[in-house]
Amino acid sequence: MDITKDFGIRLQEIRKAKGLTQAQLAEMVDLEITSISRIENGSRFPQKENIEKFVEALDCNIKDLFDFDYIKTREELRTYIDKKLDEASLNDLQFYVRVIDAHLETRK
Repeated sequence: MDITKDFGIRLQEIRKAKGLTQAQLAEMVDLEITSISRIENGSRFPQKENIEKFVEALDCNIKDLFDFDYIKTREELRTYIDKKLDEASLNDLQFYVRVIDAHLETRK
């Protein structure tokens, strides 16, 4: 486990989920964009006070920034998803399709 890399991945995911750019987050936490980029790409771990600023700016819990258990390889994710789909009812499958379609629409 590389906590610096995993933290960066998680920070980026939460930032994007909140609809923020690196520049917007940098302004909110009073850091340079290059600092945000280095943190997100795993080449730098943030200082304690900056982690606290991320929690406030992203309106999340500190544990959310350190929730790395779900980070898996593409193959592991596909296996997990396939297993869940095999177990799902027709209603659940229809719901999953709507969620996926809605998510993909927001990315356009």
